[in-house]
Amino acid sequence: MMRALYSGISGLRVHQVQMDVIGNNIANVNTVAFKASRVTFQEILNQTLRSASAPSQVGGRGGTNPQQIGLGVSLGSIDVLHTRTGVQRTDKATDLAIDGEGFFIVTDGTNEYYTRAGNFDIDLLGNLVYPGGLRVLGWNTLITDPDTGVQYVDTTGAPGPINLSNLSMPARATDMIRFEGNLDANVAVGKEVQYSFSVFDSLGNEHKLNYIFTKQAPNVWSWKIVPAPQAGAETYTVEQPAGGTLARNPVTIGGANRPILYAHDIKSLSVETPSGVNQYQFTVVNDQNEFNARLSTLGSGQAVILVNGTDSVQVAFGDDLPVNSRIRIEYNNFAVSHVVPMVDVDASVPGRAAGYDWNNDGIEDIPAGQAHGVLIFGEDGRLVQSLMNSDLTIVMNPEVSGAADIFLRRENVQFDPIKFTQYADATTVKAMKTGYAAGILNSISIDSEGRVIGYYTNGQSREDAVLAIAIFNNPGGLNKVGNNLYQPSTNSGYPVYGRAGVGGRGTIIAGALEMSNVDLAKEFTDMIVAQRGFQANSRIITVADEMLQELVNLKR
Repeated sequence: MMRALYSGISGLRVHQVQMDVIGNNIANVNTVAFKASRVTFQEILNQTLRSASAPSQVGGRGGTNPQQIGLGVSLGSIDVLHTRTGVQRTDKATDLAIDGEGFFIVTDGTNEYYTRAGNFDIDLLGNLVYPGGLRVLGWNTLITDPDTGVQYVDTTGAPGPINLSNLSMPARATDMIRFEGNLDANVAVGKEVQYSFSVFDSLGNEHKLNYIFTKQAPNVWSWKIVPAPQAGAETYTVEQPAGGTLARNPVTIGGANRPILYAHDIKSLSVETPSGVNQYQFTVVNDQNEFNARLSTLGSGQAVILVNGTDSVQVAFGDDLPVNSRIRIEYNNFAVSHVVPMVDVDASVPGRAAGYDWNNDGIEDIPAGQAHGVLIFGEDGRLVQSLMNSDLTIVMNPEVSGAADIFLRRENVQFDPIKFTQYADATTVKAMKTGYAAGILNSISIDSEGRVIGYYTNGQSREDAVLAIAIFNNPGGLNKVGNNLYQPSTNSGYPVYGRAGVGGRGTIIAGALEMSNVDLAKEFTDMIVAQRGFQANSRIITVADEMLQELVNLKR
């Protein structure tokens, strides 16, 4: 009977512990990422009244089983159930849930802790923090791919605190252009089609360029890049005495601060005479023969200007210029000076574009100085070949821009062989390019791999950080230390760090929080069982006491 008393006591103890665990589970039914615990029991020692005996080999007597009396129940384990549960949408960018295995890593500066709760925030200094001020660990060292120039986060080292303060994106100069679209096959030979696009310099300034396609023959187009005129450009003026010039006699005017190549480089032409200033209507040509042909057609108040890519021009007027006249040319001071190799210039000028022989007969089908590249299409309208003889440099005007020249390797001026065509349809051209202005961080999002994507004021996005995720061989062996935090134990194994979605780690669900995995129906059922178990064990003590009372009463 004494054994029964102590068995009942042991039963009361373990059922009280079970009730404590159940109560804690129910209390945390709405705790973020809480993992419920369960209690398992095991019997204690057994007192052997008679040991088992083996069957007798002599006499035919059979074996007997042992006779043992249990001495009560003890606590077998309190297991943390790391089972999956649902998530609750919050739509807050820094609320995160792990869909699968793994733990977030946080630190107080001395110790590291692990948690499934992803209710993070960003503090005053830009640190990604856990409630209580613990800093979230990950990687945020940016490296640049030498081939593509793309920046990404290096995740090979040990994770550290993630800080998103003062993030900015430096300007990047354009170094690659890729074209898609269609050139109308019905365009007449010799006709030009112009498309405008923009590039960025090393300081982040945007510059407009004109891409001019010229149909040279059926299925053959040439192209060239020329700077586009820009509104509000600065100007500078060159003046030169005329000294008395007869009508239609060319005069060379020098002193420009850069090569003059395009018609829009010249803003105005005037002549100051003793009687006043006369403004002239002018035509700009690039070919000497065309210049000579126009001389005989000049009327009063008209002029023709020949530019050839040098800092001087030839001018012819339709009027006689008296002695003591002064020719004044006002030039536009655009940020983009010209493109090298230069096109539309005299073939003898250094730096001109090379000619093209697209049918390999030894004769230049497109003379030198007229095109930067050639596109050859097949009879099915698909691009067969893109020819380009040299790299391109978009030369900046140092008097206007402090940026470096924009350099384009010929292999980086690309026409998509599938998406750039020549069909009998409207001309539509689209350019995808690298390069952008400088920007500062405007907002963030976090993707399924734990990458913190920054969105900048220049319209660009970048991978700025990556959250670290730890996995353990035995997550059930972790020690709970409060505040939804865990620390490793001797039975949990060491943490293995990596990015989400890799090596068995779960993926990240942004804008959501993991819910508690407490099952109320099960907990209330277990509560009933624990209550009845406790009640039954108390009856053991009551009955054993009454039996002892009867034994004492035998003396009476």
